[in-house]
Amino acid sequence: MSDRSRTQAFDDPESVALAVGAGGLLAFVLGWLLGSGVLRGLGFVAALAGGGLYAREKLAERGEKIEATESQIRAELDELDPVARAQVLKGLADPEG
Repeated sequence: MSDRSRTQAFDDPESVALAVGAGGLLAFVLGWLLGSGVLRGLGFVAALAGGGLYAREKLAERGEKIEATESQIRAELDELDPVARAQVLKGLADPEG
């Protein structure tokens, strides 16, 4: 594997989060096998940090999707006449349709 492909893999924040979490988990298991409390503690903290980074990245992606979809829906609604817009909004507000 070339150096270029390794650096490209870590350009993605999701990959970095997974690597931190996996490294922490590995350190935790190694600390457990060796009986090292310090290594276990560091591994546990790193695994939690990786999980937190991963969750933050996924929530950010979700927020971006929501914002993009909201903008698209608003643009579509703005193109409708007032009566059609009211009918669409009424249909969306009434779950039984």
